[in-house]
Amino acid sequence: MTLLEATSLGLDLLLVAAAAITYLARPRIGGQLSRGLRILLGGVIILGLAHLIETAMFAIFSFSLQINEVLHRLIVMFGFVFVILGFLIMRRAFEE
Repeated sequence: MTLLEATSLGLDLLLVAAAAITYLARPRIGGQLSRGLRILLGGVIILGLAHLIETAMFAIFSFSLQINEVLHRLIVMFGFVFVILGFLIMRRAFEE
């Protein structure tokens, strides 16, 4: 693993750790607002994992650039689905 790949991996691990800490530090509110926030932050963790997985595909498994980029985008889209769903649930909680 080159220095640049190791740096990228280290930064990706920091992203995932920051997302996990954000999840653990979330305010302990109740009801649908809490549920929406948990789902939203789960999406943030998925977004962080997308970068870690992308780096691993290059550095460890030697996937081709095209396959890696498609997989990365699919995982990012999946993460954004959770973020959007979380926001929708939170908005409904405020409207009730």
